[in-house]
Amino acid sequence: MQRMRVHLVQFAAAWICLGMGVAWGQSNVTARDWVTLAQRGLYAPAQQTLARIPDDERRLLALRAYLRAGNTLPERWSWSAEQIAVYPNSAEGRRATAELQAVAGAFAHDNPGYELRINLQPRSLERQLQHWNTNASVATTAHALAASLAQQWAGRTPDAAALRQALIQWTPPQAAALAAPGLSPHGQARAFDFEVVQDGHVIAADDYASAHQRWDRAGWTMRLHAAVAQVGPDLSGPLAIPYEPWHYAYRR
Repeated sequence: MQRMRVHLVQFAAAWICLGMGVAWGQSNVTARDWVTLAQRGLYAPAQQTLARIPDDERRLLALRAYLRAGNTLPERWSWSAEQIAVYPNSAEGRRATAELQAVAGAFAHDNPGYELRINLQPRSLERQLQHWNTNASVATTAHALAASLAQQWAGRTPDAAALRQALIQWTPPQAAALAAPGLSPHGQARAFDFEVVQDGHVIAADDYASAHQRWDRAGWTMRLHAAVAQVGPDLSGPLAIPYEPWHYAYRR
């Protein structure tokens, strides 16, 4: 009898797992179908980028960002490798470098023993994709989007216009920590990230999870802002949503 009970429990568990697998599979297929439907006519580089996002839900979240960009999508799209290569020696690149170095100098002067580390290189589309495909906050927000759409239509297939409108209007419970690949302002040197360094060690990094502890509570948020206010006329920030005290927009 005991053996029969064990077999029954194992049989029930197997059915539960199978049911969960089917439901999850259907969810993935639905998200994939939504992407296929809503991306028609989209800016070609954006469609190509979507194809490089292996997870259906992350792909759907990126598509939402592309649709929300509307007609501005081409002009906001990240630079090519060739554009990134010529940027440092361009007049624009030299101007940005000079201003960022002035900020670093002011910060070091006001905070003896500490310095700023700044990544002056525009962020490539390849790097943006790598981050998007692995970032935990992106996965959380993407899952919330897919669940919201599944609840809204409950297995029914909307027409393309209705789906696009739903994607554009959806408000996430919490913003993902990254811009969709291709739309990061870092991709056109429109934003720069700072890190605080002491004796060669980063003590305040561009880490979303430690923003309040390592930046706000330690005082680096205000100290960086003070340095920018002194000598960074083309910089504005920090970024409010998602909150990134190390991230400053750059007006070209």
